[in-house]
Parts: sequence; C-alpha cells; structure tokens
Amino acid sequence: MKRLSVMKIHRRTLLTGALGMAAAMATFVPGGAYAADQILKFGLSANVGNLVYGPSRGAAQFIVNQQIHRGLVKFDENGTLVPALAESFKAIDSSTYSFTLREGLKFHDGSPIEASTVKASLEYLADKKVGAAIYSALSTLESIETPDERTLIVKLSKPNASFLEYMADPNAGISPAAALATGAANWIGAGPFKLRTNENGVSLDLVKADTYYDKDEVKLDGVKFVFYPDSSARTNALLAGDVDVIDFVGWEDFERVEAAGNLVLDAVPGPFVYTMFNIKRAPFDNPKVRQAIAHAIKPENVVAVAFYGHGTPLNGIPMSPNNDRYDPSMGKLWGYDPAKARALLTEAGVADGLKIKLLTSSTYSFFRDMALSMQADLKAVGIDAELDAPDWATYTSQKASGGYDLAVGGGAPSVAGPVYLQAYVVGAPASSFGSYGYDASAIVAHIQAGEAQSDNATARAEYLKAVQIVGEDVPFLPLAQRSQAYAYSDRVEGFKNVPGFLSITGTGYMIEKASIR
Repeated sequence: MKRLSVMKIHRRTLLTGALGMAAAMATFVPGGAYAADQILKFGLSANVGNLVYGPSRGAAQFIVNQQIHRGLVKFDENGTLVPALAESFKAIDSSTYSFTLREGLKFHDGSPIEASTVKASLEYLADKKVGAAIYSALSTLESIETPDERTLIVKLSKPNASFLEYMADPNAGISPAAALATGAANWIGAGPFKLRTNENGVSLDLVKADTYYDKDEVKLDGVKFVFYPDSSARTNALLAGDVDVIDFVGWEDFERVEAAGNLVLDAVPGPFVYTMFNIKRAPFDNPKVRQAIAHAIKPENVVAVAFYGHGTPLNGIPMSPNNDRYDPSMGKLWGYDPAKARALLTEAGVADGLKIKLLTSSTYSFFRDMALSMQADLKAVGIDAELDAPDWATYTSQKASGGYDLAVGGGAPSVAGPVYLQAYVVGAPASSFGSYGYDASAIVAHIQAGEAQSDNATARAEYLKAVQIVGEDVPFLPLAQRSQAYAYSDRVEGFKNVPGFLSITGTGYMIEKASIR
C-alpha cells in the first residue's frame, strides 16, 4: 500500500548492492479493533545518545525530543502552527509576541512550568555560546516580560515574521533548570511520553505521561524506540513485523516497501543535503576555493548515488516555489563546471594534488554515499579527499568543533521562507548547521531587513541581496533535495509524514496522534 511516493525518477545506480531478503508479513487484528497493547514499536535510524538542550543532534533526536519535550507551539499534520504549552499566542506587533500558558502545566517529575520557567529556557537558547539550533531566531531577543505566572511577552530587537515557527522546532522544547547547562542530561520534559528505561545504544522505552496537558487525546500507552543504524536492517525489521514504524527509509528500499501489501510508504520531498567548509583552515578561508568546490561537484551524481534517483539536484538555495517570498534566481547560483573549478583553484594559488579531510558519518548510508560521489568529483579537479566516517555522535562533535576540512550535512528547516538561511550561514559553533568559523553578518543583515518588511516584493529584494552574497561567498553548498520517507504497518492509524522541510522537524509530533489496530 502506498500513500505517497514523490519524485520517483528512473533509477540510475552508480553504486550497486544486493537487496536484502523479504520477510514475513504482519497480520491484521480481526474486525479492525484496536490492539490491546498500544505500544508503538519504532525502528529509529540512530542512537540518540544523551539528550542535551539546544544544539541540533540530527533527525533521530528530533523524533525522541518531540515525545519527551514540548515547546510553546507545535506543528499539526498539515504543517500548521497550533498551541502546545501555550494555550494561546499572538503577535502584538512585528517584533513582540504574547503567550498565555495552559493552567497547571508540569514536567514529568511533577515540578511546575510557569512563565519564569519558559523565560529561563528561551534566554538559555539565546546565548550564542550554547550553539542552539534556533539561535538565529533568538539572536535578536531583547527582553522577556512575565507579568504573571502564565503570561510571557517576548520582545525582539528586530522583526522576525517566522519567529513563531521557530518556537515549534523540536529543539525548542521548554526544559527544567537542571538541563540548562552545557552537556547536562535533558530527559525530563513536558511531552506526551516520559522515559522509563534507557538501554544505552540499543533502545528507549517511553510510557504515556500523566502530566501531559493533552493526555486524554493520546491513545498509545507508550513508544519503544529500537535503534537500527543500518538502513537495510531497519527495513527488514519492518518487513518482519518486529517494528511498526521506521524513519529514514533507505532509497534503495522504496520498492521493497511498496511491494509489501501490508505496509505504507509515506514519502515527501523536502529535506536537503549540503557541504560545509572549515573557514578557519586554508585554503577554505578563500571564497574562490569555495566557489571552485561549488563548480566541481555534480549534484546529479549525488542524487543518483545517495538517493537512487529519488531526489532533485540543486544549484542554489532550496526553497518551496509556493512561498510568497521565493524568487527563481535563488536556485540558480552555481553549476557543474569542472574547467571553471580548476581555473578558480589556480587563481586562488591552490596547487594540483591538494589533500583534504572530508567528514561524513557511517551511521547514515546516504551520507557515506554522498561523500563518495563528492570524492570522485573532487578528484577530477585535483583535490584528493580522504573520507572520515565516524559514528553519528562523533560526527556531530567534530562538526561542532571544526574537526574537518569539508563536511557533508543534512538540512530540514523549521520554516519555509528564506529566513531559514540564517541557521545555515551563521558559522559553527554559534549555529550547529553552519560552516565552522564563517562570519555571516552581512547575509544576516539582509535577511533580517527582509523579515522586517510586510510587503513581499520589498522583502524579496532584501533576500535576493543575501542570496547574491551566498552565491559569491559560498558559506555552504546545497547539493540535492531528497525524497524523505517513513514506512509503517497499515495497522498504524493517525501517523502521517508532514510535508516539505517539516518531514524531519515536524513528523515526530504525529506519534502522539497514532494508534494500533
């Protein structure tokens, strides 16, 4: 059974491998009744490690965060912003927002959540040293007033039309005081499920939280996350009925899932992959070298190798054409041209035979395959890239600390408009998405000027100035927009892959809507 399979391009396979064996089919519950044991077994693509507050640790941790934690607002199944800890919210003006908290909010340990609790969390995320995923949205935080225990008034120094959307990011869940420290454990939250057991590196058992504000609407008794870093093993577990849902369906496995009569392949276009540069290391401190990389890598190869054709090559900034502030020129910044790449390298004084380290990860096969594709293209212009492919935890640590020359990355913004670029151009460690050490002040100034405009045409003009700088300076290099799929048993009801960029950052919210027939 197939709900949606988008961007299904004829498969060109540059890297081949045998498909795994098909497995047993799950059985229906007679009469369509609900299963007595409402424990959703979820095959998760990575070990989430120790939950910490603020920095982005990848898609798997997003999903876990959305069960344990909850922010002021969240996304529904259509990607629409809806109340969460805040029972209501409104924009007082273009830079001031008011939130009214629900009555009687509590964390899983029974401690109260009041306006002062939320204020402390947001101020912590606004600290540049934290490296919070939503730092770009809170970098203009001017003040937070708490006139009473249920009311917050958030004042920004500059307008940000997308501020409320950032508050729904899975990294923006409100956390207790004990979690507001670098490296502190963040397992106590205000979400629909709470941690029961953590078998480190193997699984997490969550149970329904009786402190959750919407507990009566949660049908599941719990969620068991089982870690399957290997894509084929994850698909095999679903086919065998060992799990009910998997994330990150391997693109090589789309056809296997579609062929199973009792499974749903739920795929949407949205997330993108890109390259980061260590601006603190020569020669990547030179924009001409970054431009050369932009012309050396062929995005079509990335789509074919890493995504088995289930994707779209990028030569500029990924963004939905349906957004009112989109301009087609945003997607036309570079182009595959190895001769131009070699000329730029010569102009920059980079001799043939440059040896670099390309950081990827062994956890996600598409990251590895993406790096292999890039490695071949770089070799063709005289750059010898040695792959460094640690596990996910080591990868994220090295990325945040600048332990690379080039690095592959994946992006799933929380907002649809051009403002999302802030998170990707601001250099690490201030942003966990950006190239290490990049000064994005000029780009951010134009983006924030655009956010201050109510007229789309005027705003678009400012965004285009920012994008022009991106084209010339190449602070990061988008390469492909991929089809992102979840797969699940047709006994699972209420779960849905949220469309677009929000497939990564919004779909975890759908677990609390799920039930098992």
